Amino acid sequence: MKMKMKFYYLSLSALFIFLQSCDNEEQEQIETNVVEEIVEEEVDPFYAGINENSTLDDYWDLFVKDAIRSGKSDPGFGRTINLFFGSEPDFASGVTADHAGRAYDICNDETVSFEIIESFWEDFSIVQRLYTFYHEAGHARYKYRHPYEASEVTSRPEEYPIMWLSMAAENSTFEEFIKDKNNFFKRNWENVRYFNCSED
Repeated sequence: MKMKMKFYYLSLSALFIFLQSCDNEEQEQIETNVVEEIVEEEVDPFYAGINENSTLDDYWDLFVKDAIRSGKSDPGFGRTINLFFGSEPDFASGVTADHAGRAYDICNDETVSFEIIESFWEDFSIVQRLYTFYHEAGHARYKYRHPYEASEVTSRPEEYPIMWLSMAAENSTFEEFIKDKNNFFKRNWENVRYFNCSED
């Protein structure tokens, strides 16, 4: 009888431990799911398709969708799109080391044309690539100029809009890009300027 009671208590203890273990696993799973949901909320899933292997065409497709999503009625439909990688010697005339690209034919309403220095692009994080791409697309599509030319700068601004530089800092965050990108499409930054394309 004592053996049966001992066996009964041992079985009951084992069952209790098993049930508690299952409960802990469920709790851990719930906590993991909550953490994953929080992380997903911080990163806009709209950009999830962009990765290290995305092409310039992938970035253009994203830019067009982002422009439409942000209220731009014509991000570049019907234009000839010419995006390509350049090399550093292409930038020898008047373009300084803090430029990662160059826009062409800015006043031509039939094209969107710009290049990006490939060696820079290869070293950039995805956030830096987004900044550079939107910066050059801002010149080529929307005729945006830099807020200030190098000769006009007396002090650096507290915030750097997308059109300030084509190279974002290494520690630039995705959240900063989202805020700057929203201002970019709304034309909401200090000293917004455009290229003058009127015929003389």
